Amino acid sequence: MSINSIEVAQIAAISRNRCIGKGNDLPWHIPTDLQHFKQLTTQNSDDTIKGIVIMGRKTFESMGSKPLPKRISFIITSQLDYAQQQGLIEKKNAHVLHDLASALQQAADLAAELQLKTIWVIGGERVFSEALSVTDRIELTHVDTDIENGDAFYPELPNEFKVVAESEQIHDEKSELDFKFVTYQK
Repeated sequence: MSINSIEVAQIAAISRNRCIGKGNDLPWHIPTDLQHFKQLTTQNSDDTIKGIVIMGRKTFESMGSKPLPKRISFIITSQLDYAQQQGLIEKKNAHVLHDLASALQQAADLAAELQLKTIWVIGGERVFSEALSVTDRIELTHVDTDIENGDAFYPELPNEFKVVAESEQIHDEKSELDFKFVTYQK
């Protein structure tokens, strides 16, 4: 279900046991996956703003509490004074909202204004789960490992999502992990 004809997409890297986070951080460091994330969430254009991302507060804090470069960040939190606490009130590239529906609507309006085709949901666990019903596409990096003591997990995919593209298995020398990129479409 796109909002105002803007596609809603999710992007995450998950382990075999669906782990996406441990101690408010990624459970691995795979540079190729980080490049893949950056490439997909920044649409090619001449403007300085090249993408819109929606995330929960913990995801935002796991990235150093700074908006991602060349992207506008919508941060969802129940903390009413969060924007003030974080010094985000005057920032044009960060918006603090208190529910997913408001974040999706404002992000879709802004995407239409900026002529961006997609808004990206980038985590965490609760935001991914809540956004599934309005998500059109999911980009998952399947990391071939199990994470013990993980504390954030990607939801089970509903049956209406089908694999439409899949990369070959890729080996990351640094982490010694194998992974592949898989695209699911509703």
